Amino acid sequence: MNGHISRKTDPSRLAPEDAFYAKRLKDATRNSSRRRKGTWRKLLWVRQSYPDNYTDEDTFLDHLQRNPRLQPYEFWRLVADSTVIVQHVCSVTIFVCCFTGIFQERVSPLTVVSWGSFGTVVGWMLWDFWVTQEEKAQRKAELGEQAVQDGEDASCASSTISAGIAKEQEASSIGPLSVSHVGSRPGTSHSMQGHPTGASTFAAYSSLPPYGVSTPPLSPRNQQRVATVKSAILIYCALLGLSPILKSLTKSTTSDSIWAMSTWLMCINVAFFDYGGGVGAKFPASLSTNAALMASTVLASRLTSTTHVFSLTLFSIEVFGLFPVFLRHLRHVSFRAHVIITILLVMGAGSGVGVTISGGRWTAAIVGSVAGSFLVLLAMGICSWWLLGLQKYKNEIHGPWDPARPIIRRRWD
Repeated sequence: MNGHISRKTDPSRLAPEDAFYAKRLKDATRNSSRRRKGTWRKLLWVRQSYPDNYTDEDTFLDHLQRNPRLQPYEFWRLVADSTVIVQHVCSVTIFVCCFTGIFQERVSPLTVVSWGSFGTVVGWMLWDFWVTQEEKAQRKAELGEQAVQDGEDASCASSTISAGIAKEQEASSIGPLSVSHVGSRPGTSHSMQGHPTGASTFAAYSSLPPYGVSTPPLSPRNQQRVATVKSAILIYCALLGLSPILKSLTKSTTSDSIWAMSTWLMCINVAFFDYGGGVGAKFPASLSTNAALMASTVLASRLTSTTHVFSLTLFSIEVFGLFPVFLRHLRHVSFRAHVIITILLVMGAGSGVGVTISGGRWTAAIVGSVAGSFLVLLAMGICSWWLLGLQKYKNEIHGPWDPARPIIRRRWD
């Protein structure tokens, strides 16, 4: 009991109420210093009484954000987006099957290149029609905007004319003395002008070009068509001249090395293809296209005749260079047509694989088409569900420690 009393009365020790008092005193000191320093703001260009690396303990955790730019995936949207990958893989498969048929002399190379050229011409005609329609719609929209702007200018001009007429009537109603006084000023005239600068409001435009200016014989669209035809003829003639050289390109290389090299090049083409490119991208990624053309060149060098080499090389340009452009524009124009051509490519690739494996049986083509379609649908569904399941593990945290991103204003209000 005496020890307990002496512990309470010992002046060298603090009582519990003294601890609470010290905490309140510390909080009051901190608040007073904060009031004295002012409110801290996370801005370096503002003069503050805080160091540059200061961290506010009270508001530090308030700025934490978890997955701020997360966009939840949708199953059918993922399936629709995966059709682009399916189209390209099927195109590569069809090309490999065509090469196998030509190499084993079961398919005529002229038949392959003829059907490929026919499809290319039809696709180019459709693409040209779509581009022409888009240009017409864009031109019509520009004319509409210009008409609206001209209407606003005409309304401003009419208001100016009405204001001038009102001033003339007011001046004439004042009296002859005021009119003569106004007319006595040198350099003044009472002619009405439709524009403040003195130019006439309604200018006469002529549909004929001025003298000395020659109109182009063709429209820009027709000029582009002529340039496309010239490029096609140039490529055709260049391939005819290079076919004998390409035939003997890998004469001293073994077939195993050629098969391995072409396989790796095709894998590079599939892996680095620009699947997210839109209509603005006229050509696929350069690495992917170059890898595919190199693989086709290497494969064509193993064929027997110059005609075979020419046919396979031209067919590869049509498949890997021009066909992706058509597919992108087709998806932009009509998604239903995009789905239809995807189904046709899947069935064609499955049939080609079946015919190649079986040795040319039509029954194998039907079985391969059905089996290929089923496997592609299964792979698309499984990959979409797998990607949906992976999204829940996404954990991206943004906080005040991240570098500040400048806000660039394109237009000042």
